Amino acid sequence: MKFNLTVVILLLLALTVKAQPTINANVLPNIGDTILMSLDSILVPPGASGANITWDFSNSIKQDIFIERVYLDPSKTPYFSQFPNAKICRTDGIGSVYSYWDNSNNTKSIYLGFVEKGIYDQSYNALPINYYRFPINYGNSFVDSISALTNPGGLVGPGKYFFNADAWGTIKLPNKTISNVLRTKSLIYIGDSNPPVNSYSLTTEYTWYQQFKKEPLLVLSSVVIDHKLHKKFIIFDNSSKVAINEIHSDNSFEIFPNPAYETLNIKLLNNEVINSVSINNLTGKQLLFEERFNGKINLNELLKGMYIVLIKTNSDKVFCRKLIKN
Repeated sequence: MKFNLTVVILLLLALTVKAQPTINANVLPNIGDTILMSLDSILVPPGASGANITWDFSNSIKQDIFIERVYLDPSKTPYFSQFPNAKICRTDGIGSVYSYWDNSNNTKSIYLGFVEKGIYDQSYNALPINYYRFPINYGNSFVDSISALTNPGGLVGPGKYFFNADAWGTIKLPNKTISNVLRTKSLIYIGDSNPPVNSYSLTTEYTWYQQFKKEPLLVLSSVVIDHKLHKKFIIFDNSSKVAINEIHSDNSFEIFPNPAYETLNIKLLNNEVINSVSINNLTGKQLLFEERFNGKINLNELLKGMYIVLIKTNSDKVFCRKLIKN
């Protein structure tokens, strides 16, 4: 009997270690929450779907940019008038993307839209997106009809939102390995209802969640507009490795003018010395690089648009800021 009881206990422990996770609304953030994250603009394949999968991203993604993902009172943000029903707003430390949500109901998370300053914005107020329906278990899926107003252009387009909790297993990140995580796949398709009919946007997002932890462990995201890649990025939880004083906010340096035309000036506001400056597009491709920086960088080679300025100092610190080129 003792042997049999031991076997049962071991089996129960084994099932506990590799149990399919259930994700509830407790993973949703609150106003005032700040999550330490890393950003990598070189997208990697999301890996397999299915049960008890192991995803190894330990060497394929980097931690070049450290950011703070911050949750704000939407009424105190610049674009609240576009999303009056929002209960919380999310923005990241590297730039000007504000996304608006209603997480007041513990059975679902409602996505109302976003503003990417100087690029474009989308509002789903007419038919908001039920982005998550809780609880989420492996195999859950649903489809929602949505409607989007996209600017510039004032385009009104019907669309669909596709959700699928397509996998669970163990994830390996550059700074840690975590088991019993659930992966979700979300697709937002918006088709223009006005000619030309082939005008559309498609956002694809893979997200890995751990039970009882706010914010995802990893997000792989890409946006395609009219058959062209608009942007792609990876963002992952770095809270177990990066200290607060290693994250360098926008207040650590100045770039001016912004928007810029021909020349950009950069000035650090501390005792750091600039080692190099690079300017990347939103897909992560390096377009300009200055190793011996003299305080100014010529922008004549850049087209109009949004870019990311990366500054590395002689102490290997990294600073970043979004730049608009006119």
